[in-house]
Amino acid sequence: MARTPPATEPGVRRPIKRATIVKIVALLVTVFVVVPVVFVYVLLTGSEPKLEGTVKAPGLGAPVSIARDSLGVPTIVATTRADLAYGLGFAHAQDRFFQMDLSRRLAAGELSEIFGDIALAQDRNARLFRFRHVAQAVLAQATPE
Repeated sequence: MARTPPATEPGVRRPIKRATIVKIVALLVTVFVVVPVVFVYVLLTGSEPKLEGTVKAPGLGAPVSIARDSLGVPTIVATTRADLAYGLGFAHAQDRFFQMDLSRRLAAGELSEIFGDIALAQDRNARLFRFRHVAQAVLAQATPE
């Protein structure tokens, strides 16, 4: 009768148990699928605008109401034109912040900070116009009204 070597002898491989394989696969799925999906979900939902509740905003003369219909179209109610403009800017910031930020970066020649070398030529062209400097000069000459 052939002798079965003990599992502790050098050079003898023990078969991997099915439970161990299941644990390894579960760990790999968790690390490479579940964790990235949860991370992306948290990242994307964290940037969603707050559409309900009350926000205290400095500079308003009276309360401003922003209501959205079932399609997300805002209706802004305010007492003065200045408060209405503030409410409109607030709604734009909620709905279009990324687009507004890209437009600002495009005019300032700062797209390459986000997109890298592919946007360098565009940035160089935009900086020729010195829009930021022009805007600061106009703002410095403007009256409060």
